[in-house]
Amino acid sequence: MTNAPMKQPTSVAKIFIAAILLGFAIMLVTSGVYRTKHPNLTKFVQVRNDKAAEATPDNSAHIADLMGKLKSDANNVKLIEEIAQHFMEDKEYSQARKFIQRGIVAQPNNAHLFYMLGMANFKLESYTKAAKAFETSLTLAEDPSARYNLGVLLKYYLDKPVEGIEQFQKIIESSANKDLKAAAQKELDDK
Repeated sequence: MTNAPMKQPTSVAKIFIAAILLGFAIMLVTSGVYRTKHPNLTKFVQVRNDKAAEATPDNSAHIADLMGKLKSDANNVKLIEEIAQHFMEDKEYSQARKFIQRGIVAQPNNAHLFYMLGMANFKLESYTKAAKAFETSLTLAEDPSARYNLGVLLKYYLDKPVEGIEQFQKIIESSANKDLKAAAQKELDDK
């Protein structure tokens, strides 16, 4: 066996490889820029009771059981909210929104339902509706998470950066937890 010299790639092959590497680099940079300009909304999950906190092996069976209970008590907002939460966790946002709206009809002054509606609308890319839901939630009860989400929507998705900054400033001045205040401060610093 002889040691034959390795064949060097042609200039066409070198250009092709360089183009692929350049494409990957551009994808990496644009992905990073997009992620910094479009942060996700915060998700505030409030555990209502110990049963809701337990993991269920078959979520659809649990939802079916809850719906069975809902038949006998059609306006039970806690059940409606729990069903909607399960749909949110399963990423079935359209179904979740239907139940949240049903809960709002039964209890129109429930700030948490409007918060959930804002999250569902955001996930469904209905940004104007999401902002309105968070605004309604805030008129019913002060919630720094809802205010932060509203600020993100205004600043990044609805092209109203000044109004978004106002929401972040209100969080800084509120009694919000330090993590949320830090996130709001970061948004203010990133004007």
